[in-house]
Amino acid sequence: MIAIGLLTVPLVALLILGDRSRPQITNFSWENLIIGAQHDYFFLDFNRPMDGAVLDNLTITPPLPGKGAMVGQRLAYTLEDIPSYGREYQITIEDGAELPRSRRHAARPLTPFSATVKTRDRLLAYIGVEGEEEGRLVISNLTREKKEILTPPDLVVTNFQVTGGGDRILFFAFAKGNPDGFNAQELYRTTTAPDRLTEDDPPPGQIRRLLDAQTYQNLQFDLAPGNDAVVIERVNRQNPNDAGLWLLTPNGDLRPLGIQGNRFRISPDGQVVAVRDGQANTNRSGVTILPLTSTATKREFLPAHEDLLAFSPRDYREKIMVKRRDQRQRSLVVINAEGRERELITTTGLILDCHFEPRQAVLLYCLQAERLDPQQTEITPFVTLINVQNGREVPLVALTNDLNVRMAMAPDGRYLAFDQVIESANDSRRQIPPGTVWILPLPDFIEGASLPDLVPPERYAAGLDPQWIP
Repeated sequence: MIAIGLLTVPLVALLILGDRSRPQITNFSWENLIIGAQHDYFFLDFNRPMDGAVLDNLTITPPLPGKGAMVGQRLAYTLEDIPSYGREYQITIEDGAELPRSRRHAARPLTPFSATVKTRDRLLAYIGVEGEEEGRLVISNLTREKKEILTPPDLVVTNFQVTGGGDRILFFAFAKGNPDGFNAQELYRTTTAPDRLTEDDPPPGQIRRLLDAQTYQNLQFDLAPGNDAVVIERVNRQNPNDAGLWLLTPNGDLRPLGIQGNRFRISPDGQVVAVRDGQANTNRSGVTILPLTSTATKREFLPAHEDLLAFSPRDYREKIMVKRRDQRQRSLVVINAEGRERELITTTGLILDCHFEPRQAVLLYCLQAERLDPQQTEITPFVTLINVQNGREVPLVALTNDLNVRMAMAPDGRYLAFDQVIESANDSRRQIPPGTVWILPLPDFIEGASLPDLVPPERYAAGLDPQWIP
């Protein structure tokens, strides 16, 4: 009885005097996280209901635009921009007060809150072309200024793509010295470990073969970053008529799709693949949208369209396509989710590739090429900026005459990487051509609609096929 009586004293005092502890934040959803483009909101939980004015005291340094809302004891903040990679953000609330329980109880002030959040390092992968990097997959950390080679010296990497989480890379490679070269390339997967924090996390460079080349020759592939499905173009070594596209599902199942095509693009969510049918510049050309899952849209054919260049990052049903107008002209068009088509630009040149700027998803960075003489013997590629909403076009950078330029948009939309093959350094002994990786800082339209000053591209490394880690 004495023990029970002693225990009840604090409880009685609490009931009489009330809970005099100060309100505080008990949970921060970004705590101990390294954030990236996929992190588009955070929330803060309080130990009691708070006055809505606490939103006005939320500060993010450097600024990260967004909208906040109080729901019960939770403050939710939704970002309106992608955090810049390779930075730290300070999130603080210095002042605030709880909602008073009654008129007799004064609102108690909030215990000040401060947290530092790091974004992912800015990482760029490419195929090396010089020294020990030649023919190998290299990942470069621009934030920390260091590099790491992911593949062994006995494999020659020919093509690769990064998964949506950035923790793995799928690549084609063949054994160094193999006389069949590209005809013997097999599909592999390696780890990248962009956010490795402990020894228990998988280290970079752990390689696994996914597909051999014994029965079928592997020509090219495309990866869906949203679910890691892969579409591969293959041809039977004994029967060239047995050729076409195959689907490698995320769980490892491999099946033919029953369609041929050397130009194809899988949607980021892995639901459909767009395949160019027929020959370009003919009346029979078009693009087939082929469903890959039972929940995808039905199969459709888009006549007179030559290629699908990009899916909108906001709605994968919206597509950027090239459409043939006549023997001389082609247009860049956008097709919305309802299937309505709108022309953006018309050109007598080529439209080779386009990438959405992910911060607002209304700007396209496109690789085009123009023929400069009547005999059409000289073609100059260049990068342009196109506004999807109004079709306004701004030329940015002129490139060399190599049309096999490969571009990559940084996950935070701040940089564009591209390569250029060096034509003057031909060497028949090389299995990978020499080339240079360039990085172009992109103009920032978030703060205003006017065109900011353009910064010229910088030569970054000797390499090919640059791709950012998301």
